[in-house]
Amino acid sequence: MFLRILWKSLSKRKSRIAIAVISVIMGAAIATALLSVSLDVGEKVGYEFRKYGANLMVVPESDTIEVGFPGVDFGSVTEQRYINESDLWKIKTIFWRNNVLGFAPILYQVVSIGEGEDEQNVVLAGTYFSKDIEIIEPYSSNDPLIFNTGIQEISPWWKVSGNWIEDQNDTTSSMVGINVAEKLNLEIGDTLTIRYYANYEELTNETVYNLKVKGIVETDGNEDNQIFVNLQVAQDLTGRNDKVHMIQVSALCNACPVDTFAEEIEGKITYAEARTVKQLVSAEMNILGKIEDMMFLVTIVALLASALGVMTTMTTSVIERQKEIGLMKSVGAEDKKIVSLFLSEASIIGVIGGIFGYIIGIILSQFIGLSVFNTSITPRFEIIPIALGISVGITLLASALPVRRATKIEPAIVLRGE
Repeated sequence: MFLRILWKSLSKRKSRIAIAVISVIMGAAIATALLSVSLDVGEKVGYEFRKYGANLMVVPESDTIEVGFPGVDFGSVTEQRYINESDLWKIKTIFWRNNVLGFAPILYQVVSIGEGEDEQNVVLAGTYFSKDIEIIEPYSSNDPLIFNTGIQEISPWWKVSGNWIEDQNDTTSSMVGINVAEKLNLEIGDTLTIRYYANYEELTNETVYNLKVKGIVETDGNEDNQIFVNLQVAQDLTGRNDKVHMIQVSALCNACPVDTFAEEIEGKITYAEARTVKQLVSAEMNILGKIEDMMFLVTIVALLASALGVMTTMTTSVIERQKEIGLMKSVGAEDKKIVSLFLSEASIIGVIGGIFGYIIGIILSQFIGLSVFNTSITPRFEIIPIALGISVGITLLASALPVRRATKIEPAIVLRGE
């Protein structure tokens, strides 16, 4: 009997039910779309940030000695130390190894170019452009044994005229910063001769290297004033085999703070100190937080509008059905039966609206992802129960006042037409 009454109630008021369902669909669709974008875009925005450089620097620990007389401070002297290139693979053995997108070691040295009055001192930076690193002791047996990394992986934003140095064993090619190229009138394909002195003050123990310009780099940063070569070249030139000054690390920091990466890397390379690029990390987390807050507020507004539409529809339905409710009460129907009838209708509206809202929300999320973030959004089936729960919850809450009004109807009054 109850189901028959419920069916008739729904079938006789198709237009009213349709309006309520549409209201729920709108709210569920927006909630699904923004929740899908929020869950998926955080990681993808993180990847976009990583295209703008490393957010973690690993440097060797150094002993600093304060010098001077009592009451007179002459400053400090810091002992130069290095990180062993043979320890770099350990970075990919931390717990958050899968979030380490790449790293690039750097060995700096001042070299001379030209002769006489035309001689220029330039910073030479040895690094990995694209190198395969062997993971000697993987964290897990399922981890790959080879990891490709280098400047190309962590700094794809560099503007390069010409070509990158692709061969990791190339000892004759270089990439020149745009300022260096302009001062020395260098073009792609030119050859330059660099000189390194083991004792620069006395210009002794000279080492000469001839390099071909394969690409010109423009970053609007310090890189514009440097010459880049494969790390092996810088090590051979300066006699610092297996040594690097620092390591730039690009870490995706959505699931955990970047400070956790620093602590774990220090645990693996015990003589090194990991430092976060505070400004970049802070800006990244701030922007991600604002995006999530905006989506949350838009979702709340959409759900409130959906609830208002359902409440209006249910209130109108109660007003139209006063005589029907009065008749049911006059033949013995209790208030809980009346409540069950209306809440059942609300639940059906919520389920239908939630299902269609989820489908439309997935389509809407793809549109938002492509138009705003220039990336597709991965559909998440775990959102289905959330969308249904929100839809049914909204319709039940929105029906609370109309249902209460239905229970207050006096059969004798409405049946007399008053």
